[in-house]
Amino acid sequence: MKEQYPISFCPVCGHSSFKHYLDVPDWLVSKERFELKQCEQCHFVFTANAPSEKEIGPYYNSEEYVEHSDTTNGLIYSIYHVARRVMLNFKYRKIKRLNTGKKLLDIGSGSGYFMNHMKKNGYDVTGVEISEKANALCEKNFGIKAHSPSEFIEEKLDKNYDIISLWHVFEHVYSYDTYFDLFSKSLNDKGYLILALPNCDSPDAKIYKSYWSAYDTPRHIWHFTPKTIEKFAKKRGFNIIKKHRLPLDPFFNAMVSDSYRDRFTFLPITLLKGLYSYLVSLLNIEKSSSIIYVFKKNI
Repeated sequence: MKEQYPISFCPVCGHSSFKHYLDVPDWLVSKERFELKQCEQCHFVFTANAPSEKEIGPYYNSEEYVEHSDTTNGLIYSIYHVARRVMLNFKYRKIKRLNTGKKLLDIGSGSGYFMNHMKKNGYDVTGVEISEKANALCEKNFGIKAHSPSEFIEEKLDKNYDIISLWHVFEHVYSYDTYFDLFSKSLNDKGYLILALPNCDSPDAKIYKSYWSAYDTPRHIWHFTPKTIEKFAKKRGFNIIKKHRLPLDPFFNAMVSDSYRDRFTFLPITLLKGLYSYLVSLLNIEKSSSIIYVFKKNI
């Protein structure tokens, strides 16, 4: 029997009473079912029976885990690569508008596309990546070697960063308090922390339920909403100053989520579901499929 990651209290509010929220299979690798629970006080959702950190490795062993494999197999992942090129410029523009320095630490840097794009635009980039496969791709394609998470945790990396970014990474992190403490130590006083996170309060999450690709159990442990990440970060000395929707995520999440069903209805129904979720987010950013949160330290 695999060792599980124990969660005895809510990391957002500290409450210890939870209720069943949803059962979600691991659609990518094992097809095991994992239970999501919800805090009865603040309504934060988390994967209750995720494997321990030392047991999680095999659950990333899939060609469909694109940030580690860089696969272009199939229509969905071919589309992903086109969308990624668009989103690299989108992310760059959002960061440029912060009008801060150019010393950037990217945690969970994957196969290096974001780091390379920012480097080409004049940024001094440092990466942190746990996957040796992704790191090898990054070094081969871009000549950039990322550091291991242990180097970051042991404070062997530089400090005084202007920007620390985690693009769909923090939902994977086990040692969340350690990371937030290091964010605070590693950012200069005018620096920005950027977290991009799925939003389980989005219309596409409600439509797809256990098929929603952004639950991604057991790799995603934490399932934030705008309210819960705001409380979580504030408790750890960070305040949200900006939010941006990730405009292509509802469409990509719809495509991947529908691909998990026995009858894959890619067009036109899938795109209509994505469009519905996107239109709702235009009216209320807090319903976006994924959100970029920009934080500053509370000094």
